[in-house]
Amino acid sequence: MTDEIRQALALLAEPVVPRPDPYQRLLRRVRRRRQRRMAVAGVAALALAAMALPPIGATNLLTTDESALATTYQPASPIDDPMVRRLLDSPTRGNLAGDTALIATIEREYRAARAELLVDPSLDDVRVLFAHDAPGTRVVVVAYLDDSHALIRHGSGPAGASVAELVDQTGTPDEPQPLTPYVFLGRHSPVHDDRLAVGLAPTGCRAETSHDGRLQPDGSVVRYWRPVNTDGYVVRGAGETAGRWQFTCDGAIRYAGPAVGTGLHRTTVPIASALPTELRFSAVRELQDLLDGDGLTGSAPQVLWSGRLPAWVPNAPEAVLVSSCSTDGGCAVLLKADVAALTRSEFAVLNDRRTAVGSAEFVAVPLPGETAGVLVAGPRTGARAELVDARGSTVADGPLAAGTGVLQVDHRKVAKVRVLDSDGQLLLTAATSHLTDYRDHLAEPTLWAW
Repeated sequence: MTDEIRQALALLAEPVVPRPDPYQRLLRRVRRRRQRRMAVAGVAALALAAMALPPIGATNLLTTDESALATTYQPASPIDDPMVRRLLDSPTRGNLAGDTALIATIEREYRAARAELLVDPSLDDVRVLFAHDAPGTRVVVVAYLDDSHALIRHGSGPAGASVAELVDQTGTPDEPQPLTPYVFLGRHSPVHDDRLAVGLAPTGCRAETSHDGRLQPDGSVVRYWRPVNTDGYVVRGAGETAGRWQFTCDGAIRYAGPAVGTGLHRTTVPIASALPTELRFSAVRELQDLLDGDGLTGSAPQVLWSGRLPAWVPNAPEAVLVSSCSTDGGCAVLLKADVAALTRSEFAVLNDRRTAVGSAEFVAVPLPGETAGVLVAGPRTGARAELVDARGSTVADGPLAAGTGVLQVDHRKVAKVRVLDSDGQLLLTAATSHLTDYRDHLAEPTLWAW
């Protein structure tokens, strides 16, 4: 008995050689951690039982070690939505769907790997919903189901990866995932420094993309949707502009929003206080990423203003304002501050940037971080700004330097801004509905109607 326990513990302590891909290494660690927890609990139970039982009973207990170390499977979700059923009943899609031998191998090997993927073996119906080779990446989506319940797993590897590699790099979520009528996922390309994005809806749905949205001065967007020549799915490959996606099923738009799971490029700013040049570069890149992700066209982002925020902002961080304008006159702006200098309360999520829409003549954007304030950028002859609420009352006013200034005010109260010159003459009045109704998207909201 003692030798068998020692061997079991030695097996648990066996060294693990990590895979090169850090994301896959994390998934493997999570899976092994679950298995180790269950195995250690089983070995401990065996040890306690051995002390309490006579030798014959202990010997019999060791013969049932498989049941003692049984895997805890993730519960499947009920199939209680007709659109979910339609997705699960859809034929295999993707450019590998016609390879019947490959699809059969995927079904067989994923069925054999159910316990490893925390899938209850009673879910014996295995369906390959999607199998696709994109530049540098192979991705599969597999459903496990019975008559009333199902769950989904998806994996990826390099283009041409074997099914064994795909199974090995299939993740198991920490918590059971609810069934949805769509599967949206992003995967890092092992060849390109970019991500693959996949959107999969039920068969018969129409998929469209847009990359040419033009911002209007009032914040609306004019765009053209291009149909995708597929049956209900979109694949955004590495190096391609993400754009905006739209899925229409039975005549109703079910989703309209950014390509999901693309993973925008992010320029890393050092932990130490950023230099102004680093902030400019980072802000320009982030605004371009936002434009690409929302399928918006515009001029190359330009720096409108840079400097330190006023002394009433804690630590007075460096900040930069960048703008990109469409041919229709609407402009997207991003105000980014030095994240290392921003202060925050405990457990708060620190937002080092804010976005807004406006025109080439005027823009108002909330301050990043937790300090209430608005940055106003108007005509260069502007010397003063007045911020007005919905009732017409002035809630803040202050000087502008070459048309730009920062005023301390709750941006949600500001409905209109007036800019005056040094003689007190009114230069412009602009409505700022994007301040009173501030949202976390740049232009159009994301529509979910599944």
